[in-house]
Formats: sequence, structure tokens, C-alpha cells
Amino acid sequence: MNKLSAEQRHFFQQIADMAFINPFSEQRKQADCRLLAIQPEKLTLEQRIQQIQQRLSEQLTRLQPLDEFKVERYAGKLRRVMEFAWLFYQFHEFQNPFFQFIEQQQQAGDTPIALPFAKQLLGRFAAAGFDQAASEKYIGLFYQLHRGFYFINSMVSGHSLAIIELRMHLWNNIFTFNPHWYLDYLCGRMEEFSTLLLGPTGCGKSLVARAIGCSGFIPFDAKRLRFQESFTRSFQSINLAQFPSSLLEAELFGHKKGAFTGAIENHDGLFARCSPYGAVFIDEIGDIDIPTQVKLLNVVQDRVFYPVGSHEKQRFAGRVISATNRDIGQLRQQGLFRDDLFYRLCSDVIEVPGLQQRLEQNPDEISHLIGGLLARVISEPDQRLVQRIEDRIRSTIPAGYHWPGNVRELEQCIRQICLTGTYRISPASPQTPTTAFQIDREEVSARQLQQRYCRYLYDKHGSYEAVARISGLDRRTAKKYIQE
Repeated sequence: MNKLSAEQRHFFQQIADMAFINPFSEQRKQADCRLLAIQPEKLTLEQRIQQIQQRLSEQLTRLQPLDEFKVERYAGKLRRVMEFAWLFYQFHEFQNPFFQFIEQQQQAGDTPIALPFAKQLLGRFAAAGFDQAASEKYIGLFYQLHRGFYFINSMVSGHSLAIIELRMHLWNNIFTFNPHWYLDYLCGRMEEFSTLLLGPTGCGKSLVARAIGCSGFIPFDAKRLRFQESFTRSFQSINLAQFPSSLLEAELFGHKKGAFTGAIENHDGLFARCSPYGAVFIDEIGDIDIPTQVKLLNVVQDRVFYPVGSHEKQRFAGRVISATNRDIGQLRQQGLFRDDLFYRLCSDVIEVPGLQQRLEQNPDEISHLIGGLLARVISEPDQRLVQRIEDRIRSTIPAGYHWPGNVRELEQCIRQICLTGTYRISPASPQTPTTAFQIDREEVSARQLQQRYCRYLYDKHGSYEAVARISGLDRRTAKKYIQE
């Protein structure tokens, strides 16, 4: 058995602890900086990881050559610590190859491709004393962690407080707030945890859903040296607003040939297309009628469904992600959205911030967004072009403009400036809040007055922080009044 000094134990314990900290959190940054004895603003995350890897390699090599590491040389709690320290090192050693593989699989589409470095990775696990079942589980977990980081980081960009909190929330949604629980109990068993995305139109809810849906656990098959399916197949989405109510049931649950006029062949619906490792995304869920809500509730609750025109029961095993830009609380009060369905969809409720809120928190966010949106057209946009477009936006659009179309409107604004040199705000875009602060002649209580005032401020400014600041209320109180 290897014996460690108190200093070595402390170092490896720090590494093992870091393996379970949300990488998008301030806590992780502070943990990195304590280990490296540096100031938080000195290095980027990538630079910190490089230095931690170097120190970790040196500390492991002092015990034995890296290729001779054996988990059985350690006993009790120390074995667990050293196992996670070694896993932390291997995880980051293969970070870039995994990112490259994610992009290759994305290009390949729904057919799973071989993991190019699978034999090398399996060899390292075997040499360290891991059996095949543990090796397959950890390789699957490595892949999931890298996909989670890759998709959250690429699909949720920005530096405002709301975006930072959103990235942290998404990581917890995929791996839970306690990754020890996830590793020991919930890995590959997250289908019962639904997610409801709330936020104004155009704020990026579909991108958030894709980040979650493409980051589920997919088992690794050591015999075929590949994962059991492609993550591109694991995410299935539908926008309910695209279909008339007469066709919606068939799109959700599928139909059999001859089930209705025009059903000339069998059709797999959304739930049938979803794999056991995947997730379905139901957008505009606030727009569906009550009868369809009842059928949807049965699927989410009992995990079974029947295609239209069939008595053959089919099972659904994926996660459910839903989204709406409507006030879900108001819909429930009006009887337009069933409470029982809401409580099946709200294991986690994530609020996606609007553009106005992001710019209030960080005015420089607009430069970052312009660069990211231009990158879709120009692979590496010149910073001078970014600055010129930003200058045009600031000179054309009035201060305090609340961007009713959010990031989607900003996209069109950039395109219009590229074509015409200016941006003309659409007359259909409301310049003032759609919900007026009115009492008329009715008698209202003081609480109702506060509720209406908070709602008026929220419609005008688009953020709970702004409502709390202007009204002088606590943020949680203001949020409660708005939701009521």
C-alpha cells in the first residue's frame, strides 16, 4: 500500500473535491485559485486546467510512473480520493479529443461512429485496475460531461449575471446539484426529471433545450468501441404552434395507416422517435388544448401511449423538456392549463432571461452577442466589424429600448444593418408595456395594487431585478407578486 504525507493527502483531496464542483460556478474558480495560489482574475479556465494538470501529473509521478498507477495500492477513504484524482487527470487529458469527437459525431448525424481513442482509453483504465463495467461507465460519463460542457458553453453565451446563473442551472439540471448522488444513484436514470423552460419569445429557449437534450448519458459499448447511439438522435423536438389541433395528436403519438383521411402509411410520433437515452422537447406547450393536455399527462405520468388508430401500447423512456413564452400561472388560473400536467412538467423550472435583462446587467453583452451571431455567417468576424455594427446599433436604437423580439430580433437587426446601414424598429414592436398600470373605477386591495404595479414594471423592464429596484421590494417578493 502506498503511504502519503499529510501535504499529499490534502492536495489529492482538493483535486477529488474539484471533480464534483459545477465548472460554471464561482465556487469552482475559487477552488482552482486556492490550489494554484493565484488571484481569480489572473487566468482563464483553460489556463487554470493546464496548470492543474501539470501539478497533478507531477504529484502522481512522485508516487509511481503514471502508466503504473493502480487503484488497489490505496485503501479505505484514500482509495476513493486517489481514484477520483486519477479520473480527473484522465478526463482532462482526453478533453480536446472528446470535443473533436463530438463535432465529428455531429457531422455524422444519427449513425454512431467509433470512438477513435477508445482502445487507448480502455487500456489506461485496465492498467489502473478498473474492471470492464467500471471502465464502460466512466467512459460514458466522460463523454456526457464533455458534451454537457460543450453544449452549455456553445449554446448559452454571454457574461451577464443572468447568463452565468443560467449556465450553472443547466449543469445542475443535467448532473444534479450533488454530483455524488448522480454518480452513485442517478447516472442514466434521469428520465423522471422533467424540465419546464419559461421566458419571452426569441430569448433562446430552444437552444437551452438542445443543450440539455444532447447531454444525456449514453452507454459505451467496449466490444464495438462506440457509444450505443448518436446524441443527435437522442434529442427530438416539436413546436406545437406549427400544427393544427386536428393533426397535433398524430404528431405527438404517431398514427397507424388508415387511422384517418390522409393517413396513407404508419407514422412514428415524437414519443416513438425518442430513444431511452434521449429527451423530447415540446415547445409552445402553453398553446395546447385541454383534451391533448390530458393525453400528454398520461404519457408523462404512466410512460405509455397509443398511436392514433391503434390499441398497441408503446413505452416512452426519455426525458421531457417543455417550454412556453406565456404566463403559465395565469393560464392555470384561467383553467387553460391543467394543474396536474404542470406538476408533472416542473421537476425543474428554468427561466431564460430576455435580452433587455441581460443588457441591463451588462451593457457590454451586446458586443459579445454581435460577435457570436456574426460567427454564423463569418467564421472569424473581425473585431472592427463587430465594433462598427455595435456603434450603428447604439446610434440608431433609442436608449432603454426593451428588445421585444430578444436575441432573435437582435439577429435581424444585425442583418438589416449589414444590408442597409440602419435598423428600423418594426411598428408592430411595442414601445411601451402591453399591460398598462390601470385601476379604473374598481376597488382593489393594497396587495392587488402592488401586484399590478409589479406586473406593470416587469412588462416595461423585463427583469425581476429592475422591478425590485424601482418598487423597493425584495426580489423574491416582487417575483411572487408578478407570478400571482
